[in-house]
Amino acid sequence: MMQRFFLFFLITMGLGFAPHLVQGAPLTAVQQPSVRDSLRQAALLEKLRLADSIRQVQDSLTMQYIGLPDPDRPNHFADSLRDVLVVKNGDFMGWIAFTNRLAAQLKPGNDRAGRDPWVIVTIGLLFLFLGIVRLAFPNEVMSIIQAFYNDRMLMQINKEDTLYSSWPFIFLYILFGFVTGMFLYHYNLYYLGHARAHGVNVFLGISLFVIVLFVLKIIVTRLLGFVFDLQRMVREYVAVLYLSYFNAALVFLPIVLALSLLPVRDMLWVIPVSLILVLALLIFRFVKTANNLLGSYRFSKFYLFMYLCCLEIAPVLILIKVLDK
Repeated sequence: MMQRFFLFFLITMGLGFAPHLVQGAPLTAVQQPSVRDSLRQAALLEKLRLADSIRQVQDSLTMQYIGLPDPDRPNHFADSLRDVLVVKNGDFMGWIAFTNRLAAQLKPGNDRAGRDPWVIVTIGLLFLFLGIVRLAFPNEVMSIIQAFYNDRMLMQINKEDTLYSSWPFIFLYILFGFVTGMFLYHYNLYYLGHARAHGVNVFLGISLFVIVLFVLKIIVTRLLGFVFDLQRMVREYVAVLYLSYFNAALVFLPIVLALSLLPVRDMLWVIPVSLILVLALLIFRFVKTANNLLGSYRFSKFYLFMYLCCLEIAPVLILIKVLDK
């Protein structure tokens, strides 16, 4: 009985103090999250305040360095113009003398160098003409190019004497005449400095003169072969001349295209380099041909020297003399 009474007393006392414990315990748990939120909110507000301060400083710097200038500031450029252009104290004679001095100091600019449109058109037609010949006679054109470097191919062409009078040889010779004429036209106009000798009529005159001159050279060479009974040797040599002319035309064709596009100052080294390149090709072919002819035929070296002077060097000198005039 006493035990039950004591247990009931404890339960009653516990129920009496429970409300105070319940009310006091959550107070700390509720206060801790509130303090954290307040700190977080304060840090966020501080960041926003700093960002706004930085933005205000940037705006002030932008307005100071990029904004419109002060309209009331002094304009030194306008003041200098006003001092020069405004007539002071009615001194019109002094102002006129000043303007005359300015006019004397003015120098016209150099005109931009250009090319005649017909030059580009003519070079384009020459490329088109070569392409048509290449498509119409593919085997013959390749044989002509290879025979210049290959002696076996050259001997095969020499056996076909009719090939010299065929259409590919005629067309390539015409191409050689006009391409060489275009190169000599640029050489005469820009390298020698004959400014008056320009125009399509000068180009046609030079081209036709080249064609006629080298045709006469071939005719005289064949005539000498007939007179001295050296027709076989002359035929082989004429074949070498044809091949040299055709390959020289193939070298000159891209060169004249470059000359039509390059400035004049670059022509002073492009033209000599081009001549040296073509001369090296001709010497290469001449040395190989001379070795073959001297090994197969016996004749005086004096006659060879006379031939070179009369029919190889003389036409070139005649052509240079014509260009000088």
